[in-house]
Amino acid sequence: MKLFIRNLCIFLMGMSCWACSDNNNAETDDNGKGAYALFLKKSITVSAGENQTEVVIEWAKTSWEITFEQGDIVKSITPMSGGSSDGEKQYTKIQVVCNANASMKQRTQTIHITDLTNKQTTDLLIEQEPAFKSVTLNIDPTVKYQPIAGFGGMYNPKIWCGGNLISARQLDQMYGEGGLGYSILRLMVYPNESDWNADVEAAKAAQANGAIVFACPWDCTDALSEQIKVNGNEVKHLKKENYGAYADHLIRYINFMKQNGVDLYAISVQNEPDMDFTYWTPQEVVDFVKQYGAKIRETGVRLMSPEACGTPPEYTDPIINDAGAFAQTDIIAGHLYQGFTDLDNGYVKNRHDYICGLYPRIHGKTWWMTEHLFNDGEKSDDPSAWEFQKWQYCLNHLGKEIHMCMEGYCSAYVYWYLKRFYGLMGDNDKRSPVGEGEIAKNGYIMAHYAQYATGTTRIKAVTNNTGICATAYINETGNEVTVVLLNFTGATQCIEIPLAGMKRANAVETNENKNMEVISTEMLESGEGVYVLLSGNSIVSVRLTL
Repeated sequence: MKLFIRNLCIFLMGMSCWACSDNNNAETDDNGKGAYALFLKKSITVSAGENQTEVVIEWAKTSWEITFEQGDIVKSITPMSGGSSDGEKQYTKIQVVCNANASMKQRTQTIHITDLTNKQTTDLLIEQEPAFKSVTLNIDPTVKYQPIAGFGGMYNPKIWCGGNLISARQLDQMYGEGGLGYSILRLMVYPNESDWNADVEAAKAAQANGAIVFACPWDCTDALSEQIKVNGNEVKHLKKENYGAYADHLIRYINFMKQNGVDLYAISVQNEPDMDFTYWTPQEVVDFVKQYGAKIRETGVRLMSPEACGTPPEYTDPIINDAGAFAQTDIIAGHLYQGFTDLDNGYVKNRHDYICGLYPRIHGKTWWMTEHLFNDGEKSDDPSAWEFQKWQYCLNHLGKEIHMCMEGYCSAYVYWYLKRFYGLMGDNDKRSPVGEGEIAKNGYIMAHYAQYATGTTRIKAVTNNTGICATAYINETGNEVTVVLLNFTGATQCIEIPLAGMKRANAVETNENKNMEVISTEMLESGEGVYVLLSGNSIVSVRLTL
């Protein structure tokens, strides 16, 4: 019985093998039936870097070959052919070596496998990730905020900086054609009229290049002042009976500059009335503006006030809340010396929120930040402590503060000395990070805003990455949108800026090693916008032509 069963099994197995063999031969002979070659997957995704991946082919009863369409992904494929006409179903792995994708776009390439028996082809789509995953910046030109008057700094006053003045060539570097594009020059109203001529040529040169020129008094003059005690200290103070004479002093300055070819844009009542240059109480500023503001403004020059040291409510609110004083005030001005950007500090955040809340309260007028500087570590004898020299410090302080001022509805940002070791241009001080007359990193940061935001209106701009800060602007004719981006992350970031109707784009970047160097941009596949690549810890400005 066992022998019978054994022989039966052998017989049945033989019949089965014969049937299979006969069937395969019939299919091969009958127009290639059962012959095929295909990829097990219809598509694969590979990383952006140069890499190697395996692709599995299933095939039977045919030889096959690999071809691929034109593209930049595939570097090589091994093997490019294989199979046999009499083979059963089998699997073959092929190695695909891919080039790196250095672009900001995802790219694709198709591989074909052809069954040489039936001449049938199937495809495999290779998708390669972009070099950088993009951060989206959404811009809405229909949502408009404050007008932007410009950016600049303080002209080094002769009575304080006799050995560190700005030459005509240096001024041209900052304000001239092909220079940094600064658009505001601040002057000191010297107490002695014999000194007024010292700043005329510089003011004329800046004005000839389209810059706004405004002036601020520190000293009400000895002839009009008295000494009073404030918090136990003796300080200079303008006598109330001399308010009219002081107004005449400012008007004479305005007229002197005009007669010498300088049309002042604005003049301040007093630089930092809360300090001891010439001390004013908040009510005294209000009284002076109410009584003599109109007379000063009749010259055609705008009046700014109160220009207190930290833009404190106790000085700013009285001007805004008094109808008479507010009517004679064209620009609400103030400084940021008590902090603005550190929102983790409760006191600073309260000040920040107060200042950023000014614009809705001033009913179509503007507020300007007219003085601040950053010089942490300057008093140390250890050069490693001179924080102001370091790029990261400049980006995190001046760059961040200008950005936050713009977001806070500020219309003008004016640094302190244009030329100083902690300023926008280097001087002969041993602490200067650059040579005398050379542009410092702060100077380039300012230029990103001066060249790309002056004379525009800020519009809505929102990113989906907290490490990327952006403000956007539109010009008067509406055919150009500009963007200033700050990358506070240490990594390279790809920014996707969708914008309908965009015709062309260009961009410049400043980082630790670059100074406003042109960088490439790539159009979105839709043609409605652009990609821009930001290096880690950088500031980039983009111009989009509509």
